[in-house]
Amino acid sequence: MNLNKPILEELFNKQIRFIIPVFQRHYVWTEQEQLQPLWDDFLNKYRERINKQKIHPHYTGSIVLYHENTTTSTLSTYSVIDGQQRLTSFQIFITAFREVCRKKLGDVCLIGELNKLLFNEKSYGDENYEIQKFKLEPTKFNKEIFQTIVSNPYDDVDRLLIQPFLQQPGVGYKTYRQRAKNSNRLLGAYLFFFDKINEFIEEEENLNEVIKQFLWVLKRDFQFVEIGLLQQDDPQMIFETMNGRGAKLTETDLIRNYIFMRANSNQENLDQIYEDYWDEFDDPSSAFKWHDQTSRGRYYESYLQFFMIDYLTIKLMSDVRYDQVFYQYKSFIINNSCFDSVKDELRELNKYSQIYKRLSVPKGTSSFDKLAKRLIDMGISTVNPLILYVEGDDQISIETKNKIYQYLDSYLTRRLLCGYTIKNYNKVFIDYLKFLTQHKDADEFKQMLLEKTSDTNVWPRDNMLHEKILNRPIYIDEKSRSIVNILLEIEISTRGSKQEKVAFINDGLTIEHLLPQNWFENWPLDDEFITEEDFNIAIHAVMTESDENGKYHKIINRNRMLHTLGNLTLLTNALNPSVSNSSYDIKKQEITKHSTLLLNSYYMDRSTWDENEISIRGKYLYNQIKNIWSI
Repeated sequence: MNLNKPILEELFNKQIRFIIPVFQRHYVWTEQEQLQPLWDDFLNKYRERINKQKIHPHYTGSIVLYHENTTTSTLSTYSVIDGQQRLTSFQIFITAFREVCRKKLGDVCLIGELNKLLFNEKSYGDENYEIQKFKLEPTKFNKEIFQTIVSNPYDDVDRLLIQPFLQQPGVGYKTYRQRAKNSNRLLGAYLFFFDKINEFIEEEENLNEVIKQFLWVLKRDFQFVEIGLLQQDDPQMIFETMNGRGAKLTETDLIRNYIFMRANSNQENLDQIYEDYWDEFDDPSSAFKWHDQTSRGRYYESYLQFFMIDYLTIKLMSDVRYDQVFYQYKSFIINNSCFDSVKDELRELNKYSQIYKRLSVPKGTSSFDKLAKRLIDMGISTVNPLILYVEGDDQISIETKNKIYQYLDSYLTRRLLCGYTIKNYNKVFIDYLKFLTQHKDADEFKQMLLEKTSDTNVWPRDNMLHEKILNRPIYIDEKSRSIVNILLEIEISTRGSKQEKVAFINDGLTIEHLLPQNWFENWPLDDEFITEEDFNIAIHAVMTESDENGKYHKIINRNRMLHTLGNLTLLTNALNPSVSNSSYDIKKQEITKHSTLLLNSYYMDRSTWDENEISIRGKYLYNQIKNIWSI
């Protein structure tokens, strides 16, 4: 490699093109983290010049360039392997300075001098000047707005990119510029630098001297370390060395660069395979927001990173660390993959990504979608790799896949209802994944599940399910969303041909205790009302009460029963508070009047509600559940 230390003038003041490869990440610099520090550095160098101190160029950072052998360009063309954020920021800074100079001085010579840092001159015989005009060519997601900013005077940029925000609802003259800044980071950087330069220059008396000093600072006081790679150098190795061990790039940024640098060295059609197989991951306008953050346990990462983890779990048949996704991926490609090309590698990634989207946002009523919705509501993601594998295996028939999903649904739902642990699910489902790769048969998979006997993997039978539904205080132990999901599934299953077919979603519904949690207010016990004091001390007083049929034992028993499934139903957010602690007669009247759920029509023929009725309804729900989630 070649190593140079050019100042900004030497970097940009020549006929050259810096191309940011299509797979590089978008412009991500923010005002607080990078732009303000860069402005502070600029002011420090300016003050050194004004105070006639000895000038030492400010080290701005490194850029790694790979010289492209191209027959389509008359200019020296370099792919920017690293440093695209710096190069883009300085191009935007130069543009903002040019526009302040245009407004303050209007000097044609000065504008032309600054344009030499932004644009290449047209050469004789150059047939592609409009393509080669810009010194810097960003990725396609930044290209249009970058070229609009750099090519136009400030007033035109204001008209094209900023003023339209005034037309948005709720946006006025005080907020529209800030709204524009927030809309796009390139535009935000441009407005930030324009405002800072404009405000600073307005405070100075000698305008010409200030601008002259500014120009010298910009051109001569910022120094880069330019690493020029030769044909025999490995761009990916250098890229990883500079970025992979820091926090600058995400794990998926590193994966993307690793994939496309190999594609480039293989001379594959970079633009085409990016467009066909990766574009969606980077496109902020895509319907599925791959870079939105979501949570799994204590981890909070992008959907794309979680997808990569699930994909690698399938390929490696082992746990994948959240902070080692890139290195696990690289290890897989080097040691385990059998792809003939990067295109084949990306084609498979894309195939599984489409399944992952369905798993993350299920919309249908198939066995796959039902299971996916249940997993989301239960907060269980460790089974995702297994489902991705099954759905993506073309050797497994659709009928077999549906059976596997139904068995998994029953297995997980019964375990949740019975209160079994989920702590070792990662290991459990990797074992099941290994089994399915060897036995692509639903009946064999079912038999394997039935043979499990430990708390970490048992498939609860009917007798265990019956006992837990009647006696387990599930409301205390499980997430409300999981319980709502199960009750909704019972609602759907009980709606026959005489009822309307309604699509139910797990939003806007809350769990209602028919016998309320503060039942002592309106619900007598053995025909007598319990005082609040007795209600509150029962948990302690029961320890000294020898009579198992005594008052405190009965209070504790009722408190346990009220949290069992038999006492729980569904109401809307609006109806729930209005009936919460009311007497049974009032609650029954309001619920049957306003709720259209068949779950709630159950109470119409019940004149009383007590522990015995809760037990009876628990048995009714058990019969529904054992048929829906059968073994």
